[in-house]
Amino acid sequence: MKILVIADIHGNAEALSAILGKEQDADSTVFLGDAVLSGPQPNETIELLKGLSGTLIQGNHDLDALEPERFAHWPPDWLALNRWCLDTLDDSGYEFLRCLKPEGEYAEGGVRMLLKHGVILDEPHLGLPDTPDDHLATFATDSDCPNVLFGHSHIQFTRTIDGQHFINPGSVGQSRCGKRLACYGLFEDGVYRHCQAEYDPTPWLDAVDKIAPLDAFPEFREWLKEGFLHGYGIGEKEPWIRFSQEGYV
Repeated sequence: MKILVIADIHGNAEALSAILGKEQDADSTVFLGDAVLSGPQPNETIELLKGLSGTLIQGNHDLDALEPERFAHWPPDWLALNRWCLDTLDDSGYEFLRCLKPEGEYAEGGVRMLLKHGVILDEPHLGLPDTPDDHLATFATDSDCPNVLFGHSHIQFTRTIDGQHFINPGSVGQSRCGKRLACYGLFEDGVYRHCQAEYDPTPWLDAVDKIAPLDAFPEFREWLKEGFLHGYGIGEKEPWIRFSQEGYV
């Protein structure tokens, strides 16, 4: 039994397509949220996700797409990008986002797992490789599930705390640690491993160039493209530089 684990696609259909092509024999899929915002291929991404069977849960940016007032305070350039994404998204895409499941305990292929998007309520809000055990363990409060899967921080790592495996498969569509790769994970016969796939960045870059509202923000558009190409999707800054030097993706 082969279970594909993906998270944080962020409107990058090229990266998702590369993973699905590489893992065509997967029996089911676990998706940990963040499908389309803030990326240039929202409809293409949704169409790929529609073809998957398994357990797909909602992330914070999926909720943002359904409740745009949540990001109304964002800077004008990000607002322009997000509003374009939502204006472009088909009605069927909104219906898909509404049907994503909530966080909770599920079972796929006989593997019991607690699925979280990965937002920690207390600061810091991200689950990172150096997050203290007691802080990371808050994902599994009141749960003895052996596998705790989460995304949101866009970095691959696994930690075992009191017998529970805390697993982040990394980001499909927005690398942050200086390596432009589509990251994901696999359970094969109940055993998990981290994986990556390479993909052609050209269609993503072309799609960004075609977003008309970003004509008013040329420096922002170039910043997006440069960060994408160099694998620092939200800027070359800490802690991502340090994690890159430590070999994380």
